[in-house]
Amino acid sequence: MITLNGIQKVYRSGETDFIALEIANFTCSKGEMLAIVGESGSGKTTLLRILGLLDNFEAGSYQFNQQETAQLSAKEQAKLRNQEIGFVLQTFGLIEDYTVKENILLPAKYLPRGERAAKINHLAEIAEQLNISEQLKKYPRQLSRGQQQRVAFARALINDANLILADEPTGNLDSSNSQRVIDLLKQEHQKGKTVILVTHDQAIAQQCDRIVGIKDGKINENRHFEKE
Repeated sequence: MITLNGIQKVYRSGETDFIALEIANFTCSKGEMLAIVGESGSGKTTLLRILGLLDNFEAGSYQFNQQETAQLSAKEQAKLRNQEIGFVLQTFGLIEDYTVKENILLPAKYLPRGERAAKINHLAEIAEQLNISEQLKKYPRQLSRGQQQRVAFARALINDANLILADEPTGNLDSSNSQRVIDLLKQEHQKGKTVILVTHDQAIAQQCDRIVGIKDGKINENRHFEKE
């Protein structure tokens, strides 16, 4: 599903260029559940944002389902994001003036009416699984950070995306709700979805098919972790 070759992401600070990411080769197969682990500042989130077409890169090739993403227009990339990719961002990205229900349904906003109706019906099931059914009429500011994170997770699932990207999806949750979220990701994986998650928690990473290490913006084949 995903192939990266020679990817380089550069940030400029004043007159100095900082190479945040330098990926020689990275692949993720369709239906794989993959964990990316590394220290803070190692480039995990930058890599996830590039995979989700939320950030561009200065050099290299990113193919999604054998399609070169750099050749897509901004509109085509947005359509691909909406139809194929579900996000659980570390910052949640919830709209404060929208209710929980409206936030969850946001990715379905531009779907045809019939498809949108199906997503509305699907919402109740997802909300129940994530234990946020009673929060649907509330606003993000009325929720705890853990509840906000579960809302962001529900939004990632609503469009039935083929690729789910999760940035520290259990970072603000207690152990019970953390496992609930991971179990839901595993359920999506069992349905054939591709799941890539960033985590610092080795217990979470060990539940994935494969664990990849990243350090100083580089993935090194010799630093791949073996599952215990």
